[in-house]
Amino acid sequence: MDAALAEVEDGRHRLCILGGTSNKRRETELLAGAIAEGLLTSPGKTSIAVFTEGMPGVQQAFCDRGEGLQFFHLVPRGQACSWPGKELMAGKDIQETKVLFSLIGDVYIVLEGGPEVAAQVKQAFRRGAIILPLVRTGGAAAGQFSISKDVLLKPSFATEEQWNLLCDDCAAISSTAKAVVSLVEAVLQEFPNGCGRAKNADCIEEPMTPESPTSSKPLLPEASSITVTKEDVGAIRKMLRIENGSAQGLTLDHLSTSDAPAPVSASSYTPFLRSPSRPRLEIPAPTRRQKAALKRRNARDEWNTQEILLHWAISRHPGRHVRERLDLPAPLADEFEFRHYFNLIFPSLEIQLWDDETSEKAVQQLNFAFQCADRDGDGFVTVRELHYGLQCAYGYQSLTSDAVRLLAFTPVTAERLQDLMESLNEGIVSAAEVQGVLREAKMIGGSEGRGGRRALLWALGGWYVNVERCDSSWMQVLIAAVRRWIPSDEEHHGRMLHDLARMTMELPKNLPLPTRLGGQRLKEAETASRASQACILTLSVLIHIFYLCMLIFPSVLFGIMIYLGSEHGDDRCPLDLDALLVWFGALGMAVLVMDCANDGRLFISVVVYTLKVCLALTPLLGMAWTHSLKPDEDAQICGPYVFWTSKWIWSAIASCELYVACLLAWSFHVARNHERALRRAASDD
Repeated sequence: MDAALAEVEDGRHRLCILGGTSNKRRETELLAGAIAEGLLTSPGKTSIAVFTEGMPGVQQAFCDRGEGLQFFHLVPRGQACSWPGKELMAGKDIQETKVLFSLIGDVYIVLEGGPEVAAQVKQAFRRGAIILPLVRTGGAAAGQFSISKDVLLKPSFATEEQWNLLCDDCAAISSTAKAVVSLVEAVLQEFPNGCGRAKNADCIEEPMTPESPTSSKPLLPEASSITVTKEDVGAIRKMLRIENGSAQGLTLDHLSTSDAPAPVSASSYTPFLRSPSRPRLEIPAPTRRQKAALKRRNARDEWNTQEILLHWAISRHPGRHVRERLDLPAPLADEFEFRHYFNLIFPSLEIQLWDDETSEKAVQQLNFAFQCADRDGDGFVTVRELHYGLQCAYGYQSLTSDAVRLLAFTPVTAERLQDLMESLNEGIVSAAEVQGVLREAKMIGGSEGRGGRRALLWALGGWYVNVERCDSSWMQVLIAAVRRWIPSDEEHHGRMLHDLARMTMELPKNLPLPTRLGGQRLKEAETASRASQACILTLSVLIHIFYLCMLIFPSVLFGIMIYLGSEHGDDRCPLDLDALLVWFGALGMAVLVMDCANDGRLFISVVVYTLKVCLALTPLLGMAWTHSLKPDEDAQICGPYVFWTSKWIWSAIASCELYVACLLAWSFHVARNHERALRRAASDD
């Protein structure tokens, strides 16, 4: 290891690659590879040492295409990196390695990235390192996650054309890569002694404060403080040529450690802290059930089903499992993840988000729900805040039309608001509750009062449903188990078209479609990229064909069964198999028609559910009949078409129903476990 470290010369610039481990844009990793190839042919190739953290995604794409550059990979102690280059062990875990990584570079190339990347960017920028953000890739590189606007300002050594290429997502990938390489070469000439090495000598001992997934208000109790050893602090000081505040010679020898030195106190380093944009407003305490009206209690109890589904969905998040496996603090939810859960709980609003006529209203509801959840304005929410924000959205939808009409058309004062709240609560409401609603409305609308009456309505909806939780009944748990697989009451054709529309709306983001078809302008790309796009297009066509088949499958199946039963049956059959086929097809057609005509009225709903029960029981009866007949004798009497069709189709449908029953039983068990977890959380609160 010492021999490897000796290869890093004192005068070499340290180029660090920052980016996400999973990226929303396919071009991000292509761009990383193009930059690596550009640096291979750059005159300053021998003057830079490239540093990564050995992470997948952007860094891996850069290493794969940059073979020939001198790579150094910072990894936690005891871990290894199989990529070309040398390993430098620093920090006891990934968190500490990220802290150290933000302190060693002269230049940071940033592609996309999430909150953790934003935290590292801010730490590097604070000490004077050069940041080259590829704004076109979005994420942290575009200034999200509360990154200072100064990071995105054009530096003096860059031309307007070069900086614009970093931002223009319509520019060719090769053009942007050339601009980045030119900027790196300009840094080598402008700063021959490096950047930010001796600036802010004490910055290492300050807490790193990114707005991100690991937070001062942790998502899980296990999110404890991290520590950085004295040896790490000393090694980084030497790497930055910081020795008692003065510049010294550069060495990397101390990054490889074999002993376990005593850690610095926990107060020296904390998990990534959030950097709120406003004072944090605590989630209001729920109203005691004894003081809430029956309608408010019922609205809160109806939310239990959605609450179970939300808790279930959060537990399935793959990123949270990965972080738990790596012993990392659990992440907070950003706006993208919040929208995913919003669409899950309110699928009808997801459809409105795609409709030009209704999208504005739906987007406003989504934004207000996120504002309700984001208690300190930093762009991230904990699980508890996520639950509260979506609960406010549910409460807003539960408000009576009289309350909405009153707030919409009459002047609102504190006294009038208290009268309205008392009418909703059917009892006395304290002045503190009224002031709490006004504070919530101000927080939702922003400091400038945006949102007006609608923000006040949302705050009122949050108060309306914010009642102490009561344990869910077994029926509510069962409904949650069913909703896990059937998220809405849409009939079959509506669900298929809904899913197809969701996939179609994502298509322009993944394919270089012409602008007249909803895509962006075509960009230069490699042959491999074109092949990948062709595969995606082929897959999308196959998916559309699949949805078309699923759309017409029930109608075709029921029609075929009616035809077989009416044309190929025989009255001599000991059991009336042909009539059973006809009745099953007719019931199926009736269910499809009634589902389409069902507008929520009780009578139609009862008829539909009755038909569905009969439809589910018919295959069991048909399987019992066909298996009681003798194939050799009765097949000819009943007709071979009817006999063998009945035998196979009833068995197949009955097997599917058995599988669905087992799946529903498993879902009920899982939903009950989530209900118990919510009960424990409510009792802890």
